[in-house]
Amino acid sequence: MKYYSKEENKVLTNETIQSILTRRSIKIYKEDQVPEEELLTILEAATFAPSGMGLQEWHFTAVQNKDELRALNEAAKQVLLNLPEDDSVSIPLKNQAKHFKNKPDFNFFYNAPTLVIVTSAKDPAVSSPAADCAAALENIFVAAHSLGVSSCWINLLTRMSDFPEIRELFTKWGIPENEHCYGSAALGYNGGPEKKAAPRREGTVILVK
Repeated sequence: MKYYSKEENKVLTNETIQSILTRRSIKIYKEDQVPEEELLTILEAATFAPSGMGLQEWHFTAVQNKDELRALNEAAKQVLLNLPEDDSVSIPLKNQAKHFKNKPDFNFFYNAPTLVIVTSAKDPAVSSPAADCAAALENIFVAAHSLGVSSCWINLLTRMSDFPEIRELFTKWGIPENEHCYGSAALGYNGGPEKKAAPRREGTVILVK
């Protein structure tokens, strides 16, 4: 057994590898909308992610309407402002409330012009919904980057799916009542400076030969 060190080993590269290695999480977006052709290509890539038992138990809801996005952001803000002060609320959601709720320019998806909400069954008989949706989201991020579209993984909705304010909008958009949001993707075009990758942690890859 040994730990892999990138200083001692060179990795191969190609167009796909470069898309993975150069992708960044973007939190400043231009107002320019993602064209439908690019969006549908990204969503097609999402549907080709691996899934438990090959069941593909997911839905991808892409919201581009400004009024609907504004309503979703306001609903999320109200949830955070009115969280009960008891153990019924998860610690991560409480932490997110502290992070966001005192910001006058609150926008949990960073004003991206497109938000893709990835949902799957709450209690599937045979599946791994959280892992399936995470795999699909990674396809979204890599495919988007390969097309020049910026992205950011948004997790706030994963802890809000069943709050009435959020569920009302989900139902309006056709998201099944028995599905939970396991993640979402902000999509748009970078409106800020180019980002460098954070240093990768060493000692996280083990080779057993």
